[in-house]
Amino acid sequence: MADGKHISKAPLLYNRLMPADTKNLPGLLFALTLCAGTAAAIAVGLIAAPTALGQCHDDAIEFTTDGTSGNEVRFYISSRRTIEASVKLTCDGLDNLTPSHPLPYTFVVNHEYNHYEVLRLAQTNSNQSWHWGAYHYKFVMGIPSNLPTVDYVYSLPYSPANHFYIGQSYFGTRSHAKGTPDQYAVDITMPENTPILAARGGTVIAYRDDSHWGGDSQSFKECCNYVHIKHNDGTYAAYVHLRQNGCNVKLGQVVAPGTIIGYSGSTGWASCPHLHFMVYRVMNPPEVQTLPFRTNTSKGVVTQLIEGEQY
Repeated sequence: MADGKHISKAPLLYNRLMPADTKNLPGLLFALTLCAGTAAAIAVGLIAAPTALGQCHDDAIEFTTDGTSGNEVRFYISSRRTIEASVKLTCDGLDNLTPSHPLPYTFVVNHEYNHYEVLRLAQTNSNQSWHWGAYHYKFVMGIPSNLPTVDYVYSLPYSPANHFYIGQSYFGTRSHAKGTPDQYAVDITMPENTPILAARGGTVIAYRDDSHWGGDSQSFKECCNYVHIKHNDGTYAAYVHLRQNGCNVKLGQVVAPGTIIGYSGSTGWASCPHLHFMVYRVMNPPEVQTLPFRTNTSKGVVTQLIEGEQY
């Protein structure tokens, strides 16, 4: 039966606050799911939340600096989990420092970076002291595109031999509310380790599969595993909450529809195994917009996968 308490929000927008010259703090990665059963286990201590949020920290995009010696500060980016992202970087409290790009600085990641310099703060007046405060950045997986959206008919992201219930669909009142980034997302309840198939062909631009954490607590919000695939019209699909070591792809890989890209799980803010699936576009400044999509099912082509229905 369909789970009437199923809630899920996926990691679309990441925000980071980084104190000057210190280790970064956990950002805001929202990946929420509530299913029957596991919440009570967490409440009585049978399932423990991570003892340190750092164990869940998603380092898809990371910034480091070269400290505050000399007469300048350099900012470096690494993108070990993604080859396409939109980033907005700003820095507070600049005193006698001139940035190499106007702040806030918005730019795109278009390949895998490893300690690549993106910003420099140079001393303006050599006869005066200088300092800088906390810096902030936010990013989304993917880059903006002016290509028109194709009215594509998606396949179900699992074998047609399987039939699963939709836990939450468009405009779900629990976490897919109208006007939110998740308004056109779909949650599909399924057993752990179910093969996840590409619902449309494209290029893998981001993935994560090293997390084994999951549960009904905000402590798990940066713990989900995922695959993001770019389509030929500039849209993207996200497949979220995969199991640990459950990604079957690599960055830059071109996949055809029906390719096994991973295996379902319950990592992240989740209390039962399921797949959070969505199609989205990246907007400027770095924001995301989920899109409605048509799906080919055993019932024919449908414009929406209906909550509580089985497909």
